Amino acid sequence: MSNTKRPSTTRKVTRKTEEKRDEALSQGVSIAYDGKVYTVRAGDLTGLDSAALRRECGYSFAGLLKALTKDPDIDLIAALVWLSRRTDGEKLLSYDEVAAEIGYDSDIEVVDTEPEDESPEG
Repeated sequence: MSNTKRPSTTRKVTRKTEEKRDEALSQGVSIAYDGKVYTVRAGDLTGLDSAALRRECGYSFAGLLKALTKDPDIDLIAALVWLSRRTDGEKLLSYDEVAAEIGYDSDIEVVDTEPEDESPEG
């Protein structure tokens, strides 16, 4: 029997790892559509939400965010609105109901929800 000590496989939680986890959970997007702001953050989602998103549009949440930056077509906007409404409690709302409401003539804009840095000079 060897007396060699093996290094611990337990991951140490440091301030840096907590910051990275918090940053990942706050990853998301906000858009204004039809006079209302819709926001979805990774930390708002459950496994059921993620599975429903993949089933409805074929993307994970990270994949949806990436696709929105490359080709923000109305089907992806509908997915974002649907997912936001779903995380706000409308679990029985179907993606098709939301997608049927959104057209190319819809007024949609990305909303910056990050707080602005307050400068002591301004």
